Amino acid sequence: MNKFVPTQRAANRAGLVQPEVVSVGIDDLALGRELKFPIYDRNGLLLLAEGSIVTSVFRERLRERAIVRVRMHAEDAFSEEDSRNPSGELPRKTSAPHDEQISALMKQTLKQGLQFVTNSGTAAMQSRVYHGDSPYDSARKTRIQKQCQHQQEKLASLMSLGNTPERVDATCLRELTHDLLLQFCEDFDCVNATAMSLAGQTDLIHHCYRMAVLGMSIAIEMGLNDENVCRIGMTGLLHDWGMLKIPAEIRDPARPLSEREQLELQKHVIHSLNMLEKISELPSLVSLVSYQVHERMDGAGYPRGRKGNGIHLFARILHVAHLYVELTSPRQYRAALTPYEATLELLGQARQGAMDPVVLRAFLRSQSLFPTGSMVQLSTGRKARVLRSNGDSYTQPIVQMVEDERGRPHSAEKQPEIVNLMEADCTIVKALPILHGPEPIPAPHFLKTNSALKTLHRQELASLGRD
Repeated sequence: MNKFVPTQRAANRAGLVQPEVVSVGIDDLALGRELKFPIYDRNGLLLLAEGSIVTSVFRERLRERAIVRVRMHAEDAFSEEDSRNPSGELPRKTSAPHDEQISALMKQTLKQGLQFVTNSGTAAMQSRVYHGDSPYDSARKTRIQKQCQHQQEKLASLMSLGNTPERVDATCLRELTHDLLLQFCEDFDCVNATAMSLAGQTDLIHHCYRMAVLGMSIAIEMGLNDENVCRIGMTGLLHDWGMLKIPAEIRDPARPLSEREQLELQKHVIHSLNMLEKISELPSLVSLVSYQVHERMDGAGYPRGRKGNGIHLFARILHVAHLYVELTSPRQYRAALTPYEATLELLGQARQGAMDPVVLRAFLRSQSLFPTGSMVQLSTGRKARVLRSNGDSYTQPIVQMVEDERGRPHSAEKQPEIVNLMEADCTIVKALPILHGPEPIPAPHFLKTNSALKTLHRQELASLGRD
C-alpha cells in the first residue's frame, strides 16, 4: 500500500510520517469537514461515507455506541492551516456555479445533523387503504381529481409570490401536503393516476406538483412516517422555484442547451435557496434537500458533485421523481417518453450507479414497470390502462380493459373488465403513449410467456441488488 505523506504540520506534531489511514479520537474530529474518504470503526465497519459532513450529531452517535476512536484517511484527519480560505472554511470542489454564502448556510445546516433521517412512529403506509383489484370508486375519483385541481391552483397562487417569497405562507404548504397524504391513504393508485394525467403539462407548476406526488408515493412505499412524507412533498413543491429567475428561452428551450446555458440553468439551485430562506417557519431540512435534488449517487450531479450517502435520503427520493417527471414531459425540441420508456431509463441509470437502488425499488412498487395510468397492449391484442401497481410484481400490474374482445371501446354503461396480470394467462407486449408522443414501444420478446416473465422479474431484482 502506498504511504500517505502528511502535511508538515501533521508530521511535526507526530514526529514521524503518518500512514495513509490513522486512528483518531472522536473528540479530535473536525466538525463541519467534508470527507474525501470514508470513516470506519476499528473492525472495518463503515461509519460515514465519503462526501459526508462530520457533525456533532455523528460524534454523539458514536458515543452512544461506545466508539471512542475511528479509523480515517490522514488527509481528512489533518490539514494545513494555510489550506483554509480567509473565512476558515475548507476548500471545496466545484461543478456548477455556486454561491459561497449558500455554501456556508448549507454547511451550518449539515452541522445540525439534518442529513440523518429520524423516522420514529407509525409509517404512513399503515394508514393506507388497499383496494386489491377493485376499480376506482367513481365518487372518490371525482373528489380526488377536484382536490388535486384545487391543490394545483393553490400552488400556482403561492408561486405567483415567488419574487416576494417572504409573503409565502409555509402553513399553507403544510396543509397542501397533508391533504395529499390523506388522499394517498384513501386510494394510493388513483392519486398516482391523476398525477400521470398531467404529463402533457410542461409549466413549472405542474412539474413541481407531479414531483411532490411521485416523491410522496415513493416515500410511503419506503415506510417513512407522515411527517417525513409531507416534508418530501413540501420540498417537491418548492425545490425548483428558482427557475422563475432563469430566462424563459433557457428554462423551456427550443433546442438542446449549450454547456454555457446548462450552467446558467443550474443556477436555479442557488436562486431557490435564496427564495426558500425568506419563507418564514419553513423547516431547514427543506432547504438542504432542495439544494441536493440534482445530485447523483455517482457524483456526476450538481451543484456540488456529492455522491452516495453524502446526499440526503429525501434528495435521493426526489432525484428519481425529478428524472421520471422530466423524461415523461414533452419539450419543444423532443417528445415525451412513454412511462414505460422512462422507467427503463431509470433502471439503466440505477445499474450504472447514478441513483439509489433502494429508492428505485420503492418507485417500482408504487408505479410498476408500466406506471399507474399508462396504456398498454396485451398478448390477447386488447388495450388496457394500468389501474393499480402490484407490489413486487413490477411487470404484472393490475389493468383495466379499455376495449372489448372485438377491439371496440367499452360503453359507458358497462363496467370494464379488470385483470390481475399476476394471475392471468396474458402478458403486456406493448407500452402505448398516453397523449401525443412516440410510437408504441414493443415490450421485450421474453415478456410474452409467463415463465420468461418470471425470469425477467428475478433478473431485475438481482440487478437492483435485492436478494
